[in-house]
Amino acid sequence: MALLCLRIFQAVPKNIGRAIWRGEHGKEALQRILGFLFQVIMGQNSHTDSRLLASAALVKLISNTPQPHLGAVAAIHAIQLTQEEVQDLTLGVLEVTLPAMQTDGLGSLLMSRGLVTCSKNKMLVCQLPGFQTGVEGVLVSVHCSFRLLLDIYKLECSHFEDVELPLYLSLFHRLKTLTWQVKAKYLLLSSLVSCFGAKKVLDDHEELAKHLFNCLSTKHLCSPASDLYRTILQQYRLECTLTQGALSEQELAESWAQQWLEILAKALSSNLPLFQQNTANYLLVQTLRIFPASFHILSRAFDTGCPGHQLGWITLLSAQQIISGSLPMDTDTLKKLRASLHCLDDHVRLRALSLLCISPKTNQALSPRALSLLKEFLPLNLNCNSSSFRHLLQASVKKALLRIRDSCLLHLREQRRSHNNKKTGEGVRGPAAIVTEGIGFVQWLLELSVTSLLPSLNYQRKKTALLLMEALLETCTDSWSPTKKKGQPPQDMTELLNLARQRGCWEFFSQSNLMMLLACLMDTTNEIRELAAKLLVSYLPVPLPQLLSTGLFKRALRMLCSPRVSQAEAGALMLKTALQKCDVSVLQGIVAQGEAPVEAWSQPLNFVTYLHQLLEEQYRVARADLLQAAGTKPMHGLIMALRKCLAEIPESLGSLWQERLTTRWRRFISQLMDTLSNISHFLLDILSGTHQFCSQGQDTAPSLADMGIAIKAVIAVGKGLEQDAGEDSVLLTEDDKLILTCCWVTLRELGLLLGHLVELGLSAHSSADLAQLLSVKQIQNIAGVFLNILLKCRHWGVVEGCSAGLTRFCAALLKQQSGELKAIPRQILDQGLSGLQGPWSSSITRRAAGLPMLLLCIVAGEESESRPLLHYCMKTLLDFANAPLSSDWDQTVDLPQVCSVHALQTLTRSSVLGSAVLTYTSNMVVLCLQGLSSASWAMRNAAIQLLSTLTSRILGQKSKEDDSVQSGVTSWAFFMHYPELKSLLLEDLLCATRQDSAPEAGQLHLYPSLHSILTLLAKLQPSVDDTYGSCSRFLRPLSQLAANPIHSVRAMSAKALVALVPLSEYGKVLAALIEDLPLCGTPTSHNTSHGRLLQAEALLGAGLETSCFSPEELQDVVMSLEVKLWLVSPAQRCPLIRAAYLKTLSFVVNLCSEDFLCNLQLLLLAELECPPPRTMIGSGIFRRAVAHFLCTEAVRAESIHQLEQIGKLLLCDDIEVRVAVLTWITQDHGCKEELAGSWILKHLLSNLQRVLLEEETSLELLKNWLEAIVFLQENQWELESMAMPGSLEQRVHCIEILLSKLEMAKHGPILCCQALRAVSVLLAESCQILSLALLMRWVTLLEHCSQPTSSEILRLGAAASLVQAGVKVITWALTTSVEHVSLIVRIINGGICLLQDEDPRVRTQAAKFATRIYLLSNNNSGELTHFQSNRALLSLLEFLLQNCWNSREMFEVLMLHVPAPDVAGILVELESEETVNLYQEDAPNIFAEPTAFARLLLPFLLRIVEKWGNSVACHNWLKAWATDNHSDIVRNVEHLKYSWIQGQNILSFHTLRHWVTPCPFILWDTG
Repeated sequence: MALLCLRIFQAVPKNIGRAIWRGEHGKEALQRILGFLFQVIMGQNSHTDSRLLASAALVKLISNTPQPHLGAVAAIHAIQLTQEEVQDLTLGVLEVTLPAMQTDGLGSLLMSRGLVTCSKNKMLVCQLPGFQTGVEGVLVSVHCSFRLLLDIYKLECSHFEDVELPLYLSLFHRLKTLTWQVKAKYLLLSSLVSCFGAKKVLDDHEELAKHLFNCLSTKHLCSPASDLYRTILQQYRLECTLTQGALSEQELAESWAQQWLEILAKALSSNLPLFQQNTANYLLVQTLRIFPASFHILSRAFDTGCPGHQLGWITLLSAQQIISGSLPMDTDTLKKLRASLHCLDDHVRLRALSLLCISPKTNQALSPRALSLLKEFLPLNLNCNSSSFRHLLQASVKKALLRIRDSCLLHLREQRRSHNNKKTGEGVRGPAAIVTEGIGFVQWLLELSVTSLLPSLNYQRKKTALLLMEALLETCTDSWSPTKKKGQPPQDMTELLNLARQRGCWEFFSQSNLMMLLACLMDTTNEIRELAAKLLVSYLPVPLPQLLSTGLFKRALRMLCSPRVSQAEAGALMLKTALQKCDVSVLQGIVAQGEAPVEAWSQPLNFVTYLHQLLEEQYRVARADLLQAAGTKPMHGLIMALRKCLAEIPESLGSLWQERLTTRWRRFISQLMDTLSNISHFLLDILSGTHQFCSQGQDTAPSLADMGIAIKAVIAVGKGLEQDAGEDSVLLTEDDKLILTCCWVTLRELGLLLGHLVELGLSAHSSADLAQLLSVKQIQNIAGVFLNILLKCRHWGVVEGCSAGLTRFCAALLKQQSGELKAIPRQILDQGLSGLQGPWSSSITRRAAGLPMLLLCIVAGEESESRPLLHYCMKTLLDFANAPLSSDWDQTVDLPQVCSVHALQTLTRSSVLGSAVLTYTSNMVVLCLQGLSSASWAMRNAAIQLLSTLTSRILGQKSKEDDSVQSGVTSWAFFMHYPELKSLLLEDLLCATRQDSAPEAGQLHLYPSLHSILTLLAKLQPSVDDTYGSCSRFLRPLSQLAANPIHSVRAMSAKALVALVPLSEYGKVLAALIEDLPLCGTPTSHNTSHGRLLQAEALLGAGLETSCFSPEELQDVVMSLEVKLWLVSPAQRCPLIRAAYLKTLSFVVNLCSEDFLCNLQLLLLAELECPPPRTMIGSGIFRRAVAHFLCTEAVRAESIHQLEQIGKLLLCDDIEVRVAVLTWITQDHGCKEELAGSWILKHLLSNLQRVLLEEETSLELLKNWLEAIVFLQENQWELESMAMPGSLEQRVHCIEILLSKLEMAKHGPILCCQALRAVSVLLAESCQILSLALLMRWVTLLEHCSQPTSSEILRLGAAASLVQAGVKVITWALTTSVEHVSLIVRIINGGICLLQDEDPRVRTQAAKFATRIYLLSNNNSGELTHFQSNRALLSLLEFLLQNCWNSREMFEVLMLHVPAPDVAGILVELESEETVNLYQEDAPNIFAEPTAFARLLLPFLLRIVEKWGNSVACHNWLKAWATDNHSDIVRNVEHLKYSWIQGQNILSFHTLRHWVTPCPFILWDTG
């Protein structure tokens, strides 16, 4: 039948066309045929050939149109019909409505193919907008068919000698007009390039290269852009070869570079990681493959030393290594690679490290030079702040270790095979040398890692060291892991290990290394503890020695009793580790001290039984005196230990299901659950006090105030005081904190343990005979404990911890076959929801306390796709939330409606539920919009929170790396995914615009949900076009909102308009908005004019950023704006309208006529000459806008006369205008130009004294003035070109005034920071004429601001001041008398302190200073970039050694950095038995590492001493210094000796935490 229709349509096209387009005879029959063809195309049961013929027949029917554009519209609607986007098809006078049919995607594919292969050429061009669909597979099909069509067309043109190529011109013009965001553009252009040549396409489309690189910032466009780029390069190379003959690779690469070099080098140097990485992955590799010689051209392009070029070069080198399989190791490359390893940029250092470590063959040995570079790099990069840096460093080092291991094994195998000892040639490394170097490097890395675990070092260094140890143990041991599918040690690994150990190397778990790892178990951070425990458990081949095991156990049990949570967690982890790595005899000795039975010994069971006995003892203490128990025997530590020992040890899990132990395990679990239940009831009763919180039998959570009263009562009982004694203070005492911490942490850990217990008791390992570890009654009791905790606690830590336990609990139950067990989660859910049915009597809680988390835990446990509990919960919550408020509702108590909305928010925010909860999006949006009109503030607040969460889930979070207007969800895609929201939001917008918004009786008619709707719409991104009419209906109500009387609504409607106007319609809509602006004298509403200007400003700004406007459209906009000049004149009385007009005009001011600009500037200058009106709202905004506009125009004109206008504005009487100009200076990029920047900086410096001496100087003015000076100075390429204030006296006076202000310290840190930096600007060019006393005052302030106790902004200012003036002061001091050496030493010492600052920004600035200091002694500044902070420390020390080695002050200053502990004080502190505080105050600088810096400093001190040995005076001074200072060292050593001889157990690890090396664990409890 389909074939017959096709033949008919081919035979009588004219008769068919008249019936379709004119309604002549045959209309009804054709309508039936049209419906039949569509049913065949969409019918999944039809044969593919039949569907193909039907699509061809239908296309033939459509192509009989007399007007191509009408046929194109019908074709697009046909495509939509196959995609279920519409259900009606109109073809001329034919109208067909089809029933809903499911599509398999083939219908769309067949229609696309038919339209491309069977349509007429003109209609094909009209169909191009329809090819922009995002449906998977359609574009590919169109591309293939389109390519076939062009190939045929090219052959036709060649045969008929048609050189004009009209189809190419038509298609190319249409594609050229498409914006760069259209994916189809690149697929179709690829076909054009293949058919008509790369040079022709590039010449005709000059912006194509820019568009291709723009695509790299958008994920879905990367692949088509890459394919087009590859096609262009391949075609271009072919064309060059055919037209120019045989060309060398160098000539071909130079030809490529003319078009692509600049833009590719710029992209590879970009500071946007995603864009830079995509450029390397998608374009760079293809470039190097097609034009191999382009590597050297690109390499030369990165030799300029510009920002980002080092990253570009290292990326280029990495790509070349991938292609060639080897790394170039010439002298120049090695020099650049070494510089990259010490670069300030983390990305550059990591890329350089990766180049050293990676090789295509894992058994390729590292060269001696590579090993040397690694030894130079690793010690300086262990304390990096970035977590990703640490893990990437570990990954690279692991690859290097794999190469070392495999290369050593390879050469050992070769030695076994050869059985001879042939000597290698001179200069060639033999197998023995390679093995020796490999063993030596691994040993060096082991020692580096172990010594980096000292307790005095910071978290960053210890974490990196443990990661390196993990890489070592994973690659260089023979530990076999049954859980790993890959990465097992080679079979002959033992031979390499034995060889290394014969040489005294690779003792990974020697006594000292083992104690260092054990010491890490006591670290204050859980990441260090967990990683150290993992290494011990996974790789320690033998049990711990008995003495170490005993000491470890006893220390762990002692730490479990600490009130500090971190110490209790450490104790629990130590117990877990001990249980896994200690000998059975040690455990029996520990357990035998308690009452646990030792018969039928089961190591896990007996041990947890012993812990349970300890827990019961602590519970008895708590019942007697909770205050004492909280300080000396809190229960949370033991509960943590029980959880870890039961749930995280494989031996415990295996023992749990041993048949001979089942009865004992069942009894133990039953007793443990009873204890946990009793503890939970006890603590909840304590927090509730004596007050009963119930309403109609419903228990609810006590208020925070009532809990405070209850805790005060507990404290009074514990101290033997009357309950009303003491002051009624709102501040928490140490006792309050102690009890609160004990209660909250215990309840949190209790919930976690219960969840694990149920999961273990119902695990899949259980057989039918052993499935009774937990009874149904016990499980129901546990459910009651969870309900009590979550519904009666307000502490988020408790709620979060118990939620994790409840999730495990519910997930385990829902997996069971027993209907009785599976019904328990539903019962808990019903109990939780039942609390919403009655009135609540408690005070307003924080987001409904634990109820939302209770509901989330239950529904998150479901694994079935149907999720019946989730749907039941959502429906119930929506019903409760939509219920009207009762007539007597009380705002002081929780409302069921509010709690329901908060619960919905929690469910929506959860990532665990995925998209399942989003099926209720429309219902929740309706609820939110209604809730915003509620009379209850709590309901309005809850509704706006839920709407915000929904918006984030629907639209996603914008990436920090991609902040462009193209990122995010387009309006077309949004309404395609949520079509029901389109009508909902549109209806609300129409209702809002229909309301009478005019003021009435002094009040406005507000529409509460309007602003939220606009906010949601404004977060969308504009679509390319609106082919399907998804957004066009929104434009009218949005344009009407321009007249809204509320300013924020007008502003938000402008942002929403940007999102909903298609990019292709920007020009048209913008022209209409500007055209609607009133002419002078026309009566109009101020709100309407202001709103339209805001919308025009938003559209114009977004359109210029996305290059949506043609030159003609922009010129029309400019002409319309020039006609409306009166909107900024005094004739327009509204300042906000005048400011909005000015901001809109600023986007296109470069296109305005000279006469217009002249008149505008005269008008604006006259405006600023008038005094500001005091009663006019918005006048300040307008005057600031005028100041910014005039300044921008002055810079753009590059005229000294206009720059003088800026100078006048800076000295005018209006403080607000002066501040506006100063703000503009720091925000406008135009000030970075040499002429404008130099002139403005000169003016600011020349008038600085005047500003400082003003009688009533505005602090804001002074701060901005100084900030502008600093900003301009930083952006001047040549500091010498700056003009200082006219006279020496004036300069000195300015410096003295600023120094005095800093010394008085009466102003805030921001002003002090700017003052310090401004002083540095003046000092930089004046140091040679200033007195030494003045310079010393400056240095003293620098030292003060560099202290860790100073604020971050002051430390940052001090570091920046070193960059601005420190280098020049030192340069001058080096050429003057010896008395200035002290000045140099103090400045360098400030840099040393700041390089160890905890703020990375401060270290970055200090590293820049150190790099410039390095350049004073090394003149190779051409390719050098700023050093990384640790490398910068070395450069400063080297500089001091070279230039100040004979300075005694330098020696004394450096010795101050060497830590000097007071051993006697530490021992006295440890001997005391005072109660440990709950919280320990951190040091001012937790990043600083005196021990590591002392190790770095030692070689330099030794070199200084060596140099001093040649000078009698220096030698004598050093001897006298040693005599004066050695007494402290001797006294400390004597104290240690005495402690050791006495055998006091206080000499524990805690003692040596203050020093360099830890004490053996054996001394902990042996006394």
